Amino acid sequence: MRSARTGRNGSVKDNPDHREPVLVARGISKAFGITQALSDVSVSFLPGEVHALMGENGAGKSTLGKVIAGLHKQDSGSVTLEGRELLPGSLDDAFAAGVRIVHQELAQCPNLSVAENLCLHDIPKKGFIVDFDEMRRRAEELVHQLDPSIDVTQPLGRLSPGRRQICQIAASLDKDAHGQNAARVIVFDEPTSSLSLTEASRLMEITRDLASQGLTIIYVSHRMSEIFTCCDRVSVLRDGQYVATNIVSEIDEPTLVEQMIGRRISTPGAKHTASSSDNGEGIEAEAIESLVGTSNSQEPHYDQPPRLILRDVCSPGKLNSISLKLYPGEILGVGGLVGAGRSELFDAIFGIDHRVTGSIVVDGDEICGKGTKAAIEAGVGLGYVPEDRRNQGLFFNLGIDENILAPIMPDICGLFGTRKLDDELARVQSRVDRFQIKTASLRETRPSELSGGNQQKLLIARWMSDRTKVLLLDEPTRGIDVGTKAEIYKLINEAADQGLAILLVSSEMPELLALSDRILVMGEGVIKGELRGSEMNQTNILTLATDESAVARAAH
Repeated sequence: MRSARTGRNGSVKDNPDHREPVLVARGISKAFGITQALSDVSVSFLPGEVHALMGENGAGKSTLGKVIAGLHKQDSGSVTLEGRELLPGSLDDAFAAGVRIVHQELAQCPNLSVAENLCLHDIPKKGFIVDFDEMRRRAEELVHQLDPSIDVTQPLGRLSPGRRQICQIAASLDKDAHGQNAARVIVFDEPTSSLSLTEASRLMEITRDLASQGLTIIYVSHRMSEIFTCCDRVSVLRDGQYVATNIVSEIDEPTLVEQMIGRRISTPGAKHTASSSDNGEGIEAEAIESLVGTSNSQEPHYDQPPRLILRDVCSPGKLNSISLKLYPGEILGVGGLVGAGRSELFDAIFGIDHRVTGSIVVDGDEICGKGTKAAIEAGVGLGYVPEDRRNQGLFFNLGIDENILAPIMPDICGLFGTRKLDDELARVQSRVDRFQIKTASLRETRPSELSGGNQQKLLIARWMSDRTKVLLLDEPTRGIDVGTKAEIYKLINEAADQGLAILLVSSEMPELLALSDRILVMGEGVIKGELRGSEMNQTNILTLATDESAVARAAH
């Protein structure tokens, strides 16, 4: 395949229509402590294009986007926009020049209205009084470019994640207080990581529309299907260094993966395979099927007592009469649309939802209504990897060691709670080595200093121990690269082979199909059906998920 490469001077050597770059990042280097995030990286971006940045977690793509947007100050190199060099590390200068960034994590105030969120940086006033009419007018002008159906007077927290993301994009289109300095370059950092397929599809339509208006979109994503659907060119980074820039129409997925990780991934087939069209996302489905692999897989132990039993589990407004059994060595998938109640089910099992009624038995111990502490200590352990690792999973004020040891710290302390530091470090080092977590220090490094993929592996390392017998995995590979996905899939399968019982939620249909032994489909807080063997395909999952009559049947 032919690839367009960007040299040290940032010039595009393969530029079919010979457009002049609107933005050039030249010789960018950036280190965080002893970690070299970027090393002499040069990339050029054309006007009116959607230009993807890809690479494994820790490759430096998000760091490059933040350098361009002025959030990080590079150690060396320059960023120029139409010949004007931007002030390093100045968000204000980048904004004035027309550079915006839309973050992966929604940086919003859900208790405020849409209009208030969009005008926080520049609240319109009449004298000393807030001008709510002008606030609403400005917000509607921005938001209705993208979605006219959004009511800007309603609280932002009532919107779906997709619409909240649209509002964040709308905010990036705002001008300064004088109506000047409109957006010319927008950096999207993993914009669809928390969205459903429908919402992600709508967001990609918006992205293409913005590019057609002449804006340059820098699109950071791990999803292959998005790159091949939405983007014009893709630049690949690996270990903080520039690898290549490719015209998307002239490269295939295996070649792109090889550029990202430096090798071709080839593993045995998945547990349950089907045609790519039936599994859901074409290229993405084939990639996931090849990544999962089952060379050492064993059948679940259905002849043994269940590790997890739910009987008539209910939560007002969330769950209605949920019953299931999970066996040793089984990966039980939970499918459904956004809002089906899947994450709410996990919160109920782990004791986070205090209004739950019914029966939840983990390895013979009843834990319903006893709280999270009882859930962790039940039998020999219940573990939970939540969907939102930032707000629900990791302790960002603690080191790598304490993040891993948090659930078992009381058990490994000495007399009167004294800590055995040598013993702790030995345990942590063993877990870091097993899960291949890249960290500069076990004690001094904080989770915020790790890449997204290493943060996810850190969270999994906390719970996937010999003590844990039941593991709840909610979107375990969201927002991570293809190489790290392969590592996590291997860990999940190996843990199941060793007898761990796993309850898995995934919105990536190919992932759910490839990993699961059985699939339960949820909708409106009830289990609408169960699929096994050849029944497990995208068509049947979506049919159950959208079947309103199935809700009534399940409820009775």
